[in-house]
Amino acid sequence: MQFTSYFILNREHFSECFDQSALLLAPKKPRYKFMGALLLFGFYIMITTNLSVAVGLFFIGLAFVEFFSFKYRKAWWLTRQMWSKNSGNKINLSIDENAIKIESLYQTETLSWDKIKNIVETPTGVMLNLENGSQSYLSKSCLNEQVIDFIKSKLRKHD
Repeated sequence: MQFTSYFILNREHFSECFDQSALLLAPKKPRYKFMGALLLFGFYIMITTNLSVAVGLFFIGLAFVEFFSFKYRKAWWLTRQMWSKNSGNKINLSIDENAIKIESLYQTETLSWDKIKNIVETPTGVMLNLENGSQSYLSKSCLNEQVIDFIKSKLRKHD
């Protein structure tokens, strides 16, 4: 089988990647104990030591950064992806008997079938778990059922 398609790395694609990855991970919980420890340590430094008040405020500020990094983790992740040099570019996707090839203006990645550990189908795409521990997400918007079945069959052959 030879399949080619493309997609654009835009905000919608990145948002879909984040949401589908979050489905596969254990729910994240805020680190309240860590935030509380930072606050207490900051107040401790400000009240009981001769150090500058700025040092205590630094630790209190870190507690707020920790809180907001949890609360706005998706927005922050999307912003970092949108700042990448590949953002907005057309990505060419090729799937054949040998590998899955993902090409952009700045980067080419070839995922040979033996380097893909397993596949997890999500409501809007497929997550490829690689042997090195990383993941690669392919949206169903650029795939069809025949290609998804082909990918699954290739991975069954390598098990």
